[in-house]
Amino acid sequence: MTAAAPGSSSSPSVAHGVRWSGIAVIARQLVQVLSAVLIARIIGPSSYGVISAAMIYVTLTSLILDQGLSAALIQRKQLDERAPGAVATVNILLAVVIGVLTWFGAPLLASFFSTPALTGMFQLLAVLVPLKAIAIAPRAMLSRAQAFKGIAIADVAGGVAGATAGVAAALGGADYFSLSYQVAFTDVIVAALLWVFARGPVPNLAFGQVKDLMGFSVKVFVTNCIAYFSRNVDNILVGRVLGVTSLALYGMAYRVLSLPVQFIGQTVNRVLFPVFSRSAHDRARVAAQLTSATETLALAVVPLMVFVSCAAPELVHVVLGPEWLPAAALMTAFALGGARETIFYITPALMKAFGRTTLMLNYEFLATGLQVAAIVIGLQFGVLGVAVGYTAAGFLLVPVLLAIQASITGVRVTTQLRAMLPAVHASSWGAAGYLAVGLLHLPLLAHLGLGLAAYLVLVVVVLLLVHRRVTLRFVGRAAEIVGARRRGPAASDTPAEPTPHRMTEEAQR
Repeated sequence: MTAAAPGSSSSPSVAHGVRWSGIAVIARQLVQVLSAVLIARIIGPSSYGVISAAMIYVTLTSLILDQGLSAALIQRKQLDERAPGAVATVNILLAVVIGVLTWFGAPLLASFFSTPALTGMFQLLAVLVPLKAIAIAPRAMLSRAQAFKGIAIADVAGGVAGATAGVAAALGGADYFSLSYQVAFTDVIVAALLWVFARGPVPNLAFGQVKDLMGFSVKVFVTNCIAYFSRNVDNILVGRVLGVTSLALYGMAYRVLSLPVQFIGQTVNRVLFPVFSRSAHDRARVAAQLTSATETLALAVVPLMVFVSCAAPELVHVVLGPEWLPAAALMTAFALGGARETIFYITPALMKAFGRTTLMLNYEFLATGLQVAAIVIGLQFGVLGVAVGYTAAGFLLVPVLLAIQASITGVRVTTQLRAMLPAVHASSWGAAGYLAVGLLHLPLLAHLGLGLAAYLVLVVVVLLLVHRRVTLRFVGRAAEIVGARRRGPAASDTPAEPTPHRMTEEAQR
């Protein structure tokens, strides 16, 4: 028998999925970023470095608990009804093992970062590990059914509760232990709500079902492990070699890179992975979806991140305070890297959907080797050298990512680049306007306000005058995603292109 998909009586559209997934990611991440900024201002870079080191562990446990099984639950076309419960059992048992090992290994982990204060933090987080395990299988089943509304409600409720608890703890004098309050409240609420919305699954002992999923999940898991190492080796080395205070500056600046990835990239990835999986038989359909998504992602993220890159010193001073100013130069580099990473966040979803797990693995080996080399070289020049090295390595991988997408979908590299050009062109003019305002030597807030106005005006003017059709298509897609009615010009200017309505119809399962 096949597992029933919750809420799957009708196939939701891509726009519907993106809308609810966007609500989940953006709302949760917004409150988490706000709480991080507030906690950082309250406890300062030195104590926040302990939180940054602990977050490396939180991310790692989430990866190990999953083992790629959630991706297998989503990707498998026919799924036995016992499989989700068996996966849930494996997740929970593994969580208990990880928690016990972490509790006893906490002193060693703390000594690695030369920070004894981390011992108590790691032990508290070890107790909370099973909460993350409970949420994995329900989230996968809701994603399989493209029932993103339930995921959105759970993530937003958990994010708000956790952020509130973390800030309240910091104000109450919990210092870096405020992270444990945030993690606990978030994970309890998310796990409970996802389990309710997915109507289970109830754990069972049908481990044979897990074995059947392993062929796909193991390659995904190994790929994710390599990706984790690739994306966290910089944090590990900075914390180990340069200390947790440098890690705090680096970690706060890195949030700029992760913001568009989390807000926009993950939103699209959550929706496009199941959509690509169901449309994999129609290469032309996937090609149209890829081109449209690339164009939309570029316009959504490149102007934002180019502005952040230009305005980093002013933004850090205003948002975090002068104590955090050394993070501004790092933020400038990471903002550009964040734009690149967001645009190409589609590629892993594309490879998984087409079952190209070996290609995923090979790419991650290449990316990891290049990024580790760049980070090690950058360490010789301090924390800024690491940020520049990480960002440069990412851009060196762009030709590889373009070639992978072209080989899977048939979309030419030049077509993909043309989809990104309007955003890059308009943002370049905007950057020139902001930097020109800086020559006036205005007070801080005046510089930021007038510079932002100049940036926005130039970006909008260039988009409307030079890239009008692309801009109208983007507005039409954005309107459909947020639930507004599509306007005629967005759908009629270029009938040969995949319009939002047509994209929605094509992407239905």
